[in-house]
Amino acid sequence: MKSGMKKSLYLGLAAISLVAAGAASSTTASAKSYATVKTNKTLTTTASTRNVALTGTNAIYTKAGTVKGAKLVATKTTAKKLAASTSGKNNFRAYKVATTNRGSVYYKVVSFDGTYRGWVYGGKSTSAFAGGVKSYDTTTSATAPSSTAKYKLSASTSSTANTLFYSQPQYAEYKIGRAKVSGSVLTSTSAYADSTFTFSAAEKTSREGDTWYQIASVDGSTTNGLVGAWVKSSNVSQTNAEPTATDNNSVTVEYETSNGNVVGTASDKFIAASGTSTTEGQTVSSSDQNTDGDTLTEFATANVPSGYTITSTSQLASATYGGTTYVTVAKADTSKVSFVDGNYNSLSSSDFADGYPSLTTTQQEALTASDGTAFSSSDFATSGSIGSLFSGTSTNVTVYDDATTTTADTNSPLSGYYGQTASNGRSYFYVYDATKTQSANSGLSYGDTIKIVFDKYYATTPSTTTTTDTGNTNYVD
Repeated sequence: MKSGMKKSLYLGLAAISLVAAGAASSTTASAKSYATVKTNKTLTTTASTRNVALTGTNAIYTKAGTVKGAKLVATKTTAKKLAASTSGKNNFRAYKVATTNRGSVYYKVVSFDGTYRGWVYGGKSTSAFAGGVKSYDTTTSATAPSSTAKYKLSASTSSTANTLFYSQPQYAEYKIGRAKVSGSVLTSTSAYADSTFTFSAAEKTSREGDTWYQIASVDGSTTNGLVGAWVKSSNVSQTNAEPTATDNNSVTVEYETSNGNVVGTASDKFIAASGTSTTEGQTVSSSDQNTDGDTLTEFATANVPSGYTITSTSQLASATYGGTTYVTVAKADTSKVSFVDGNYNSLSSSDFADGYPSLTTTQQEALTASDGTAFSSSDFATSGSIGSLFSGTSTNVTVYDDATTTTADTNSPLSGYYGQTASNGRSYFYVYDATKTQSANSGLSYGDTIKIVFDKYYATTPSTTTTTDTGNTNYVD
């Protein structure tokens, strides 16, 4: 090898050595380079919106995972097990969020049982949970029992511990545990060992799949301190569950027209409530009730086929257990209603301060009768089945003949409905006129559109609205 060549070779090797040394130095520096926390904030959104579950893709650390000094709280393997857990105690609540100088987001979380607390990677944005955590609904909606269903505790009770009643389904929310009564945690369930409960809501826990019921009443009281608390469905049993239908306790109800054509059958049988002494062939007593507390007549009335109305229930008096009884029905005609003033000018919904007078479902039944039934004048009398529906929601109101007079009308005070504002502090006031209504509907039958006539007065505009009328589908303009 020539000396010049050798020198060149040595220089090349030296250069390579320097590059290699530089690379090694760079690698060492990188290993000691840590992220720093730029922001660290407490989350302030509603607590339940911060319920999360681990995804199992990231471990939990004492600090943001890439910050110097971060130590493992739960490995990725542990995080995967917690993510797949079937116990609500492994739900998590996020309560802080931090960002690093590298743009990473970390959330501080705690398991509902307090076993695990630390920071987990949460993606690159604070707008939504990501990475090692995801939003999580700890419960889902479930079907609540009927409001008439009565229950008692089926689980054993203890005089020293409450393991049944919770302020929320167990582990549905962080740090919300056993029920409180009069501000204090309930420590004993013995006082409720023989109590009867009804329920108003139900939830199913997402991990365990347990159904929980929310207490609506205790021994008939809706003000008992335990109302609003939750109990697992497996810890209660219904005391008034409907018995299985047999020939000894049930009756089939069918609906027929006057010529004997059967037009429908009640979807369920009438079944005497548990504890009722009945046997096949025995006449159904007028006092016999089913589990819902309905007599046979009430049951039959509630199950009339759509489009029909009852004309006779006389056959129910001879109904026997194990048999079939009949209710006579006829095609139903339902009238719609229009509103007019005393001069028979149409009144629209907007003419009334609170919209057309409203009727309950039960009240609307007064507008239905069997096919071809004619209206009688008594139907529209002030005390009649229809006239009584429009007596007004504002009572004992001083009325005037016009908007400016200071002398009250001789008929004052009256009951009726406030209309729109007229002038000088007065509003229109509409009062049902039975005589004009009877005349307007002379010769009409159920199914025809009828007119309800109101005399128009004036009244001082009230400072606040006192009615909640909204009208219904039986009204036409």
